[in-house]
Amino acid sequence: MRAEKRRDWRLLTRHRGVFASTALFAWILMGIQQSDAQPPQAASRARPEEIAAALARPRILFRNTAPGRDFGALATVSLDSPGGARQITGVTCERLSFAGGHGLCLHLQRGVFNTYTAVLLDGSLKPGASIKLQGLPSRTRTSADGRVGAVTVFVIGDDYAAEFSTRTTLVDLSSGDEIGELEQFSTWRDGVRIRAADFNFWGVTFAKDGNTFYAALRTAGRTYLVRGELGLRRLTVIRENVECPSLSPDSLLLAYKKRVGPSPDSWRLHVLDVQTNVERIVASEERYIDDQVEWLDARHLLYGVPRRTTAVSDVWVASIDGSEPPRIFISEAESPIVVR
Repeated sequence: MRAEKRRDWRLLTRHRGVFASTALFAWILMGIQQSDAQPPQAASRARPEEIAAALARPRILFRNTAPGRDFGALATVSLDSPGGARQITGVTCERLSFAGGHGLCLHLQRGVFNTYTAVLLDGSLKPGASIKLQGLPSRTRTSADGRVGAVTVFVIGDDYAAEFSTRTTLVDLSSGDEIGELEQFSTWRDGVRIRAADFNFWGVTFAKDGNTFYAALRTAGRTYLVRGELGLRRLTVIRENVECPSLSPDSLLLAYKKRVGPSPDSWRLHVLDVQTNVERIVASEERYIDDQVEWLDARHLLYGVPRRTTAVSDVWVASIDGSEPPRIFISEAESPIVVR
């Protein structure tokens, strides 16, 4: 069964931009413009009490990608002044999430053998308990009430021919206990329960009710949007050719990447009205975006875009109605999270 899963994941790496090699190919195709990027204002190391005070007001958390000693550090800026001076914490993250006074920092410890952990964050972004991860950190989200977190990692197989697969786990953020992996939930399509050895889940996003969530599922060479019910440990397939969903703060709109063609970079941002089931493309953003977007407000999306020739990324903003061209929102940053 594991061999089956690994073979299918090899197919997945050829046809989607989840992994860095595919993403690099997409960056070249995109021809990302960098002329708008402005260096950030001077950063300062912040104490926990300063961070806690700052988070009492609307802020944006992000992973700092400015070259130097603070590369990879969790940082924050004012929501009203995203280009202003950033506060740098002592925590380094590959990805991060935060809501309701709790968060997750997916941490990479480099060494002869790299190790990976999910570190629980409190309301001042102070690190607490850590959870050992079984693969390369990829995605994380925290429910609006701060009770539950989701972590996705890429997992390498046990033998020399192994390829990647995903593992997505839900975590109780008050205790650090594992609630369960999505592969352990029941999955349904058209009223019939489906099972497969090649299931791969990623990109969880939580609704404000604390029970509903969405995620992407890959199986049999196809990608689906699934809706989850945490209390029932149940997943329902609702759309095809969709990945990396992100719910708006009011849970009425769902942004995601949708496949629009056969080539590896043929994925475009779309927004679905959850109540009317009407979908529209984010027409202003014509590039392939390999990220799980974050909602800035009811009309704008934030997402990270890597520069072509360096390890630096920038956070961009796009209007969902296409009325404004995309622009850099925070330079030298990625993995944005809005704290309202």
